[in-house]
Amino acid sequence: MIHASKDLNLGGIFQFFLIFPTEIFHFLSLMGGNLLIGKIMKNCVKLMEPGKFYHVYNRACGWEKMFITGDNFEYFLSLYDHYLGEYVNTYAYCLLPNHFHLLIQTKYLQGIKDLGELYNQKFSNFFNSYAKAFNNYFSRKGNLFSQNFKKKEVGTDKYLRTLIIYIHQNPIKHGYAETYDDWEYSSYLEIMGDECTNCQGNKVLEYFHNKKIFEFCHSFDIDIDVE
Repeated sequence: MIHASKDLNLGGIFQFFLIFPTEIFHFLSLMGGNLLIGKIMKNCVKLMEPGKFYHVYNRACGWEKMFITGDNFEYFLSLYDHYLGEYVNTYAYCLLPNHFHLLIQTKYLQGIKDLGELYNQKFSNFFNSYAKAFNNYFSRKGNLFSQNFKKKEVGTDKYLRTLIIYIHQNPIKHGYAETYDDWEYSSYLEIMGDECTNCQGNKVLEYFHNKKIFEFCHSFDIDIDVE
């Protein structure tokens, strides 16, 4: 369900309604009209297919962290681009100390059979490479991730928009930031900025029509079940 953020000035919302009625109309149509959002689609047990959107996520074992220093976050993103850049487009991401979220669209690749197996293998190689480097750096042993990565197909544009907002709100919901501007390891600031290096910023904005509506939609709390 979507509701106004507790930090949002309600007077500001009403003022926005008066000044930007077109944006409000777009917001209601984008997010389902009655502001009710259903549960996320079930976890995919089948292989990923080309051209489809997926929510990919995982967390560290127990109470451990998978990112401790700023370099860890940066290294994760660089490895991600190295292993997956050729195979997926990224629409949103958020890295938190003990878990991460990725919203990706798999690419069509000509002349390659068994693409589903290939996507899975590339993700596995990426996570294994990061875990090995993390363990070596911190003189650590054992599994870093709690399980094999989870992937859930995103079947509608409405849910894709909802998931983008949900992913960006993670640092605030988990107490790592008070505002979107306080957390640099997500795609929000990239999309709101002038240059996107880790995600498809312009394509994301097309789903919201423009930055003004994108920003306004992020002023509402998104409550969804991702399990």
